[in-house]
Parts: sequence; C-alpha cells; structure tokens
Amino acid sequence: MVDSFVKVARVADLADGTMLGVQAGEEEICIARVGNWVYAIGNVCTHFYTLLSDGWLQPESVSVQCPLHESCFDLRTGVPTEPPADEAVRTYRIKVEAGDIWVDPR
Repeated sequence: MVDSFVKVARVADLADGTMLGVQAGEEEICIARVGNWVYAIGNVCTHFYTLLSDGWLQPESVSVQCPLHESCFDLRTGVPTEPPADEAVRTYRIKVEAGDIWVDPR
C-alpha cells in the first residue's frame, strides 16, 4: 500500500484544547487536540459552508461546534451530535511521528 500521508502541522503548533484548519491535497481538514489525542475531520460544516476550525472545541464531549448555526460534530466519528446538521463530516486517518502531524487525505 502506498503511503499517502501528508504532513500538515507540528504537535507544537496545536496546544491541548485547540484546533487548526489545514490543507492536505485538495481536502480542507480540521485537526483538533484533546489531551494526548489528535483528531482530523472535514473542516466544512455539512449544514452550511462554514469552517469548523473557526468554531469551538468541546473537549468534554470530544466534539467541535460550528460557529454559524452551532451544530456539533463528534471528532472521533464525524457524526453530528447537535442539529441543525444531519449529515456527518468525513474523518481522516492521522498519525503523529517525531513531533509531526500527518493526515491521509484519501
């Protein structure tokens, strides 16, 4: 299998409890750090075109809240947990190596 991971940030760029919008290939991706875990989901809300990385991270529920209409998406699954969004955002494989954050945009 061909390694398709793309370096998108350094762990040092992403403090615990923060998010960052990144580009990996053609994909707009929101990466978020909750404790020792880093998550990667599609950065565009499925309800209305808004960047999720401009929203609010909800560490206690491991979710992100959209800044426009306040839909929430689970960072682990991409599934919306609060309306009005009713369609999941995509999740991406992620790896952290030697302080670098890598995402598979496929």
